[in-house]
Amino acid sequence: MASSTDFKHAAVEQWTADPCGRVGMPGEPGSREYFESLLASRQSYAPWMTEILGYAETAGLDVLDVGSGQGIDVALYSRAGARATGIDLTPRHVELAQAHLAAFGLTGTVVVGDGEQLPFPDGSFDRVSSNGVLHHTPDMPAALREILRVLRPGGEARIIVYNRRSFHYWLTQVLWHGLVRGRLLRVGSVERVMSETVEFSSIGARPLVKAYTPGECAAMLRDAGFADVTVTVRHFRPEDTPPTKAIASLPGGHHLLPARLLERLVRLGGWYVVANGRKRA
Repeated sequence: MASSTDFKHAAVEQWTADPCGRVGMPGEPGSREYFESLLASRQSYAPWMTEILGYAETAGLDVLDVGSGQGIDVALYSRAGARATGIDLTPRHVELAQAHLAAFGLTGTVVVGDGEQLPFPDGSFDRVSSNGVLHHTPDMPAALREILRVLRPGGEARIIVYNRRSFHYWLTQVLWHGLVRGRLLRVGSVERVMSETVEFSSIGARPLVKAYTPGECAAMLRDAGFADVTVTVRHFRPEDTPPTKAIASLPGGHHLLPARLLERLVRLGGWYVVANGRKRA
């Protein structure tokens, strides 16, 4: 069985070769053109993240983004007036995030580090976010305890991870990739299936990819010591499952998947769990 160190090494290999979100982006990584495309791609993929992560609420706050990737959330917090800091395990991500902030004339600090051992003093931040990252770390409870530690009293955490009760998980990962295409028999677990299918890799890297139920996320935040814990489910697109993708591809198929139905599918089985918690004052 792979160790925590093995998983983290695989993560660094993965995102050094293929920085998060890079697939198909025009321009040179680190350039303004490239980062503009990356920002537009994020907005197109998940417009709901703008509200959920609450950039507009952070003017004048000290904000940390754990697993900051190429700097999308750090840049958006900085643009909103926050004193933004990012941390990422992959040096290539940190290099690109710094270049992207500079390309936009934004201020912010981005450092190399491990979300399970944050290199910041207790009570350093008013807000900590982690967007689509903690499902890759071997010890998510440890990362949550660290997030709580670096928050100031009354500070808030906003965490986004993959949902194990989602339609995408069961229909696409378990049924289609795992059973129909035979990956589950070959690799032995859904986590390993997802390491091949969820994250694009040009080098065959196999980072850890987990998924959590909303209840598990709420329990982990409470166990870490957070108060006022809330959990919601977000994100469903027709291309997220084979059946809805097939329907959408039919002539006039979009009429069979109206916005009201898609919103219901989001609530029933969206791909992301959004968990919020507050540090007791």
